[in-house]
This record gives sequence, C-alpha cells and structure tokens, in this order.
Amino acid sequence: MNSPTAKKLRLAVLTAGLLFCGTGLFAQNAAERLAAYETAITAGDPASAAAFLKDRPAQDLAAADAQQAAALTAKAEALKDLKELLAMPWDKTKANKLNQALAIRIDADKPLAKAGIGPEPEKLLTWLEKYQPAYPASKKEVVKSAIRQWDVVFGTMTSTRSMPWDQARDGYNAAGDLVPGNVTITKAAWAAMIISERNAVIAQLMKQDPSFIVYDDAVLASSKDQMALLQAVNNVKASGTLTPAQLSQLSGKPFADQVYLLGSFFDGGAAQGDPNLSRIHAARDSLPKEVLPAQQRDLLGGMMGPAVSKELGGTKAGQKVLAFYAKEGPLKIEIRPCDGNYSRYDPATKTIVLDSETVQQYMRMKGYTADSVMRSKEQVAEIAKYMSPAVVYEAAHQMQETWARKQGVYKPHVQEDEIEAMSLEGLYTSEKLRKDAAFKGIMDSSRGFSSYAAKRVEVATEYGASGSKKFAVTVRQRYFSGLPSLDAAASQVLDAVSQELSRRSGLTAAERAQNDAVGLNTAEAMEMTPEELAGSAGEIRTDALLKIEKDLSALGVYKKRYSASDRESRKALKTLKTGTAGKTEAPPAL
Repeated sequence: MNSPTAKKLRLAVLTAGLLFCGTGLFAQNAAERLAAYETAITAGDPASAAAFLKDRPAQDLAAADAQQAAALTAKAEALKDLKELLAMPWDKTKANKLNQALAIRIDADKPLAKAGIGPEPEKLLTWLEKYQPAYPASKKEVVKSAIRQWDVVFGTMTSTRSMPWDQARDGYNAAGDLVPGNVTITKAAWAAMIISERNAVIAQLMKQDPSFIVYDDAVLASSKDQMALLQAVNNVKASGTLTPAQLSQLSGKPFADQVYLLGSFFDGGAAQGDPNLSRIHAARDSLPKEVLPAQQRDLLGGMMGPAVSKELGGTKAGQKVLAFYAKEGPLKIEIRPCDGNYSRYDPATKTIVLDSETVQQYMRMKGYTADSVMRSKEQVAEIAKYMSPAVVYEAAHQMQETWARKQGVYKPHVQEDEIEAMSLEGLYTSEKLRKDAAFKGIMDSSRGFSSYAAKRVEVATEYGASGSKKFAVTVRQRYFSGLPSLDAAASQVLDAVSQELSRRSGLTAAERAQNDAVGLNTAEAMEMTPEELAGSAGEIRTDALLKIEKDLSALGVYKKRYSASDRESRKALKTLKTGTAGKTEAPPAL
C-alpha cells in the first residue's frame, strides 16, 4: 500500500486520529477505516468527517448500504461545514450574523444533533472545548453570544425573566385592574430552547426594552437610519428655507407625515447637492405623480431590456451576460415590487424582476415623475445604468438555474450561488466605476442615501480588494449568514431523505406503492428548498428521493462549476486591473 492514493489515505487517517485501540496501528483497509469513521463522526469529530469525505474506498464500501452511507455522509458534511463556519474570523460585531448561521444548523431535526451538537445550543460549547480547544477565549465568547446563552443575555444575577407576550391572555390584578398578559421564562426552560426559540423571545423583549435591539442588526441599522433622517428633518426645519405656511403644515404632524410633506415642498432634482433633502427624498413615500402604475411599469420593463444591454456592452462581466442571453434566449426584465429586495430572478418566466420601489426611490432623488420617465429616453437610460448591477447579479442566478436544468440535478439555493452572483456583479461594477464616469457619478451621489447604491459600491470594492477566499467569507458572513452553504444544505437533505427511505424499507410493497401513488413527483421535489424538502420527505415519491439523494451524494459536480466560474471572474478582474498594456491602474476613489 505504497501508492500515492494509499499515502493520502494514511495521511487522512492520521489527521483524523483513527487508531486501533490497544494496537497503535493505523487502520489499513477500508472496512476498518469505515468502522472507525462511523464511531468518530457520530461522536462529532470534524477531522474524521473531513477524512471520510476524502476517502473514496471507505465511501464506496459504505455505499453497500445506501441509506446508511447517506446518513453518515450527512453527518460528515454537517461537521465539516460547522468547522469551516467557526474557522471564519468572528468577533463581537458579527455575533448576530453567527447567530443566524447557527440557528439554521443546530436544531432537533438537523444532522448535527445526531453528532452530539444540539438541539440544546450549549452542546456547541462542549464540542468546542473537545475539538477546537485552541480557539481563543474571545471567539468562544462570541459563540456564547451567538447562541444567546442565558448569562450573556440576562446576566448571572437572575434565573427568571417575566415579560409581556403577544399571545398571552390579559388578566386582572388584586385591585381588579386589567393587566397585559405576561409569561415567565426560567433559566432551565431557556436551556432547553433551540436558538430560533431564544431569538423569538428576544424579539418580544425588544418591543418593551430597547436595550435588546443589540441582538438584531436589521433593527439597529433601521434605528440608525431613523436618527439620521430625524436630524435631516430638523436641519431643514431650522434652515430658514421653509415659509411660515410650510412650517405650520408640519406642526403637530407625525414624523412620517413631516417627511412626506417636506418631499412635496422640494423637487428632488433641484434638491441635489443638499444632503438633508437628498436623505428625505430617499426615505419618504412617493408622491402620486412619482408612482409607476402597473401599465407604466410594464412599459418601463420593456424599455429596460435594450437599455441595460447597451450598458453591459464593453464590460467583461456584461459580455458574459450578453453571450448567455444570445444563446439561451432574450433578456427579459420586469419592474414590480420585490418585497424588500432590490431584485429577484423568476425561473418560471425566465424573467429578471427589478424592484419598483428601488426605481421609484431613484426617481424621487432625481426629481423624475412617472410621466417624465415615460417621455424621456435619457431618463430610462439613466435608470438602466443605475439598475444594471442588479441585472448582472440576477443574470448569474439565471445561469445557475439553466445549468442545473440542463444537468438534471437538484440545486438548492446556497451561499455558493450568492458568492458567484456577487462576484460577477462585483466585477461588472468595478469596471463601470473605472471606465464610466456617468455611472460613477450616479453611484457617488446616491450611495449616501440609498442602501441599494451603497451595497453596489461596497460589493465592488470588496471584490476588487479581496482574494477569492476572503470575498467568499465576506459574502457568507456579511450578506448571507442565514443561508446554508452547499455542505449544510446537502447534509440536511441527505439526513432527512436517508431517514425516510430507511423507514420505507420496512413497509410492504403495497404500502410503498400507495405512498408513491399520492406523493410529490421529481419535478415538484426539485423545486423545494432544503428546509421544505427535509420537512416533506414523507410526502415525496421514492424515485424522487433516490434521485435527490444521488445528486447530493456527489457534491463535486456542483463545486467544480463554482470553482470554474470563480477562476473566470478572477482572471477577468486581473486583466481589468493590469490593463491591456500590463500596467496596474489605480482604482477610482470611492
């Protein structure tokens, strides 16, 4: 056993620490290694998990029992994913992001619980002490905050917490007065809660005690934005530019109404250059003349296709997108509400949907109306320029969906998809900021007041300044901590599917046939998210479960595609930085 493959296997076994008890000899054959892997992985050993996932002979031997192999692979992938997650640079400013990441991984029905990590969150701390003892104390404190340990959230001086709860019934006190319904949480009850349940309790506490908003980044950001908006409103009111009649209109009005009225007093275009008015126009609701009705949204969407295509031309990322649509069909764009997102891709209609509110916000900041946009090719072109990074981003999602459909594989939406999409967007925006002065001017003037513009510049800056691994970590931590990685998604689905198939193996042929007669078919199952699929495995036909199990047992197919896409984008970025003459160009001042 002296071949290169054998040496790799011995190294993998050595890394995992798989020794035969009492012999001091390393397991030399696949059967012995597999037995050792099963014991170690079930105990939560991440090194053994990584070794098993690289040990093809042991995996082939395990495949003799397909469901047992899938269950073992699920635990191994989950442990590998957890180790990689915690190896990222976490500090107290990122504790809420880590909370989101752990909440989707540690639960009673997740593979990690079968490896001794959960469902009680504190089991993660025990695992860290055993398998990652070298982690600094500061990182372990971040983990404690992320799992919402009682002592971190409530302190060490109390073991109970009474709080109002929306679903609790009101009652009466001794004096006969109506009092709001309360619930009491004990430290013992908290210990039994999973992370998502703890988050739900904290969300209730936020309604009564503002100090708890530190546990929600979105609420913190919203609070910060509101304070900046309040300051802008006060600055305008004190500036002397308002007439007595206008000040009278504002007097006594709710804050949101004051913001709306101030927007009606000043035209967005004329207000450009005034940071207070720009912030007000970005934050307020649209005036009736600024709202795009459904018919005008349809017309604008139709005009956006050619306008965006013109913007994409001449850029490396844009040429890739245009080549894709030249082969796979036309670029279709619609303008519709996107429920708080800037854009989305609709695979059913093969359409990129741009958020109508994001478009209308830009119109407000520029002083454009629905009618003026419909009459002006220049304004349409400007909106297309502004929204073009979102089109590139969603085009990447369409490329992913097209690849999966042609390959015929189940492809869950995972962090790797977002890394690829944001890389392509970052490449595009970087080049536009360097070469297109009008584009740079739009982004520079908008990013202080528009979260959409700020994020586009942020992504481009991060992508241009980071290597592949660092940028991937940024996407996983900052933007999509609540989305599973490919490994995490595969482990969750494999665990649920293998468990269901094992259950069905004990049924009679008639029972299995009856189950399949009413179950969801492969096409329906392939549309499910990992969470949906894991929760509905019992309602899916056996052939569909076997198909998905086979797909997710061979993640190399997916990872090969992601790696190829990353290399292509990085090569283009390098060319962009060096230029045709081979000299490094200075990036624009952002």
